Amino acid sequence: MKQPIVVTDAESAYLALRQAIVTGELPPDRKLKIADLRKQFGFGAAPLREALSRLFGERVVVQHSNRGFYVRKVSAEDVEDLGRVRIQLENEALRDSLRRGDDAWETQLVAAYHSLRLAEDRGTGKDQIELRNRTFHDTLVSATPSQWLLDLREQVYSHHERYRHLSRSLGPSVRDTPAEHAAIFEAAMARDIEETCRLTAQHIKLTTIAAVQAMAK
Repeated sequence: MKQPIVVTDAESAYLALRQAIVTGELPPDRKLKIADLRKQFGFGAAPLREALSRLFGERVVVQHSNRGFYVRKVSAEDVEDLGRVRIQLENEALRDSLRRGDDAWETQLVAAYHSLRLAEDRGTGKDQIELRNRTFHDTLVSATPSQWLLDLREQVYSHHERYRHLSRSLGPSVRDTPAEHAAIFEAAMARDIEETCRLTAQHIKLTTIAAVQAMAK
């Protein structure tokens, strides 16, 4: 019998702060005072300090000498560099995954894409679309056995996700994101590695460009 998974206060605080930073609820360069965070999120001081230390290790927050923690700043140079690195990691994981993916992986990919497409077609809430979008991209690379590659990709993906939320400040996008996802899905199902990588790179580049445009405004 499996033991129930226990989520500690520190883990809950980490997830809450991370999500708030990614979505912009805690904006760039915001000072992260423990007293303010306790009021906003309801966690104790010890779990919050542990969460901030963990986020510092992931470069989501920065620490200034004798001045505490701050949300990491954003810049055009940072997102462009981040986008390039994400493409490299994503495509390396894709190549490995498409070579190794078995019937079970393919079934999971079909389910993940179908779920995402339903949300996009029905105009489901942004949070639900974001969750299904992430599941789709995670499933694409899930057949690689390299945990190091997946861990590094996960960290970079989260940073780039923050810029994706920022790009929405431009208003409605002129991109046809559902069509981009459909093309990536079809190429992956055909096991066309180079086409899947090309389409994924373009998908990421368009997000990077939108984020740069948002910051310019």
